[in-house]
Amino acid sequence: MSRFKDRQSLRETIFCYLMVGIGATIAAFAIEDFLAPNRIFDGGIVGVSMIVANFTGFKLSILTWGFNIPFLIFGWGKKGPHFVIRSIYAMTIFAVAVAFFETTPAVTNESLLAVTFGGLILGVGVGMILRYGGCLDGTEIVASILSPRIHMSIGRQVLMFNIVLYMFIGFLYGWNNGLYSILTYVLVSVVMTRVEEGFDAQRACLIFTHDDVNAIKDRIYKELGRTCTEWNTEGYIGGQNKALYVVVSQYELKQIREILADFNCFATISGIDEIIGKNVKKTLL
Repeated sequence: MSRFKDRQSLRETIFCYLMVGIGATIAAFAIEDFLAPNRIFDGGIVGVSMIVANFTGFKLSILTWGFNIPFLIFGWGKKGPHFVIRSIYAMTIFAVAVAFFETTPAVTNESLLAVTFGGLILGVGVGMILRYGGCLDGTEIVASILSPRIHMSIGRQVLMFNIVLYMFIGFLYGWNNGLYSILTYVLVSVVMTRVEEGFDAQRACLIFTHDDVNAIKDRIYKELGRTCTEWNTEGYIGGQNKALYVVVSQYELKQIREILADFNCFATISGIDEIIGKNVKKTLL
């Protein structure tokens, strides 16, 4: 049994590294063949590297790796070796892929097309890296460490850094390029979040009812194949009732609404950041 678990863990680790590598390659393709030729800039350390590359002529592949080294050293003791090693792997694959795509022609010279397709492709690549445990940008490492100390979310810290960066880009390259870069950042953020969470993202449904709770549980199990956790509750006005808790995918929300519509109940639906446990669906694929 222990040997089986070790093999399964090894397969999952190899799969994660494979997907991080694919994500880094996709991100490099978006940067070099869509954004960089049109002077449209990514955020974070990659964006800083793109600016420096434009001014100095240094290779973007070398700059992105070199600028991230201090952040990786800083994160080693705080984030742990596994995260940092996987991030080093992602950044290395990204740098190698950027060097390769530097030799290939731009896909388009139209700024709007570059923003649209470059942003979509970059969002997919970065989302895959984050989903499988890697990181492509040192600002996220620092933000995650500072977040509990300065009481500011990681996303807000990165956003503030990028606002300053895009204002700088606007002054250097004109406001059209600055605005196109902001639009790209927004598009990347949306796609990245969707890919990172997965298209099978789970939702928590908490149901309170006075009706036959067994009938609700049976409908949910028969139609969705989901089991519920049940406990007794008491409302301030309604008195004694029952509560049910069930986790469903976002694609099952319509079905759960149709089931609950046949009963006298009150329900709330909320997002789930992560599920930990043995009796849950795998989330790697």
